[in-house]
Amino acid sequence: MTQSMLDLLRIQSNHICDEGIRLIGNFSAMHPANSPRGSVIFISPSGDQIWNDLPPAGKRIQVKLLPEIGRFSELVRALTRNLPNNVQNNIQGVLETIRMSVEQERTTWWKSRGEAVDGFRSLIEEIIITLENYCGGSTGEALAITDTNALIHNPDIEHWHFEDLEKFTVVLTPTVLSELDKHKMNHKNEQIREKASSVIRRIKEYRRRGSLHDGVVVVQDRVALRSIANEPNMDQSLSWLDSTNADDRFLASAIDVMRVDLATPAFIVTSDINLQNKAAMAGLPFREVPASMAEKGEQ
Repeated sequence: MTQSMLDLLRIQSNHICDEGIRLIGNFSAMHPANSPRGSVIFISPSGDQIWNDLPPAGKRIQVKLLPEIGRFSELVRALTRNLPNNVQNNIQGVLETIRMSVEQERTTWWKSRGEAVDGFRSLIEEIIITLENYCGGSTGEALAITDTNALIHNPDIEHWHFEDLEKFTVVLTPTVLSELDKHKMNHKNEQIREKASSVIRRIKEYRRRGSLHDGVVVVQDRVALRSIANEPNMDQSLSWLDSTNADDRFLASAIDVMRVDLATPAFIVTSDINLQNKAAMAGLPFREVPASMAEKGEQ
């Protein structure tokens, strides 16, 4: 089943919620910050309880969950750059509180383990409810965001097929179009130069049908083609993406495309194992390049 980024964020948040509740419900405890037996007085605006030190079993959950929360939080922030500032600020605050609830290094306003479990669940739910309120309505068919190698490997996008998708739009990003031009002129492999030139000619032919920015029909009621012109703003993307790396710029562009409509199914098309690895790290869905007609004939 093809899923939207909103669907995938729900899945990620559910796992974080389950693991966070397992941590807090089974291993966490707190005590008053200013116990009569204590010799140190704590002044804290956020609450009057202090987390107890976790047992080893709890720390093992904690050390696995914190990186997952970090990746989830960064992806949510990157995907919600279009929302009003006050909404972004609220999301940021909730995400920070979720992390603090797992770090357990500071005081907490929760008075008991049960209250902390319910509170943690509510924090996760608040993120998803906010996303659903602002991004819950899909506005179009699935988006197949292709990398350069996918087009060179199989330029016949009119014959592309993805399981469980009757209709989709292939999306071209600035990084891909730039790479095609470079391959056409400078690639050391003559066959790659010819394939890049062929892909560019096909794209120009499709452009005769209308504006690529608005989208053109490739196969009626099945395949469309669209391009985006804006270079990705790397400062508003994932922090570990390198602006000098073509794969990273492509991933940032993919995030830009997905950000416009989180409820529309969207995925990256690539057979590049390194790009697939980076996409998985980022939490972005990907699919293999569809088999070409020649490959289908060999099967």
